[in-house]
Amino acid sequence: MKTDHILYVCINKKGGKACIGPKSREVFRALRKHAKERIEEDGVDIVVKRMECMGYCGEGPNVKIHGGPFFHEVTEDDADSILDVALKCT
Repeated sequence: MKTDHILYVCINKKGGKACIGPKSREVFRALRKHAKERIEEDGVDIVVKRMECMGYCGEGPNVKIHGGPFFHEVTEDDADSILDVALKCT
């Protein structure tokens, strides 16, 4: 199966306001969970990957859609809306 949609979640270990400090692991888990649900329900191929640094340490947690926009200060509650945007990016 070809991967059509890839999201990157910064999990930088600098601490503080850097991504790992404001719960980026929880954001990563939420995105993976919601992406898996969409794969099972709709057959949509979405992959969520970890990334070490995106260069926006003061605005974390950060998410980047491959070929699409960045999202800053992301929370678990943002997972579905970010996936919606990812599905519109080709």
